[in-house]
Amino acid sequence: MTLTEQEILRYSRHIILPEVGGRGQQRIKSASVLVAGLGAAGSAAALYLAAAGVGRLTLWDPAPLAEADLARAIAHDRAHLGLSRAASARGKVTAINPDADVLASAEPDALPGLVNGHQVVLATAGDWEAVQAAALRTGAAAVFAGVRGAAGAVFAHRPGEPCLGCVPPEAREAAGLQPEEGGGCAVAAAAGVVGIAAATEALKLILGIGAPLTGRLWAYDGWAAGSREVPVTRRADCALCGRA
Repeated sequence: MTLTEQEILRYSRHIILPEVGGRGQQRIKSASVLVAGLGAAGSAAALYLAAAGVGRLTLWDPAPLAEADLARAIAHDRAHLGLSRAASARGKVTAINPDADVLASAEPDALPGLVNGHQVVLATAGDWEAVQAAALRTGAAAVFAGVRGAAGAVFAHRPGEPCLGCVPPEAREAAGLQPEEGGGCAVAAAAGVVGIAAATEALKLILGIGAPLTGRLWAYDGWAAGSREVPVTRRADCALCGRA
């Protein structure tokens, strides 16, 4: 997929990077990413993926936008209160990248089916096990990001590598790697850090560069201004990928 003159100018700071270049930016433009959850972390991830030039974005979130979301979910504004968070976020995502094909879905049961046809799924909410199972079936890469208070975590999966089901439950709990649920508490800036880290992982998977967070869980602690990694190995008895 070729870049227009306007896109070459817009993404010039990407294109001059040796890790990206013109071909890499074309890959980003050709990419399709499903963002599941448009709360605190998901909002940041969606906006940065749009700004990076991802050509097709599907936004899934059936939750209605509430006043409490506005303090931490930067893809929304007060004018959209009561709309689904997917529909609300679509406006700002489209404003950042008007050339992108942006679809919003608020169907509660649609998430696993939406994985099909996307290169990467970035999940901050929803049924993560169903998302991971769908990614295993379709060959999509997956990025999971969770935030709790000022702590959060990111984990990535590519076919053939340890999946979400291989992460010990106690490690997920300790790191805050859990899907966002109604009423969840998160420090806005910390959620932004985690969401942007997740978006970076998605871009690395699209471009095939760097060292993605596969086989390791990245845990961030905003209060301590530090992070750590937890190794994750593939389990033969994993309920999700053990037979894959």
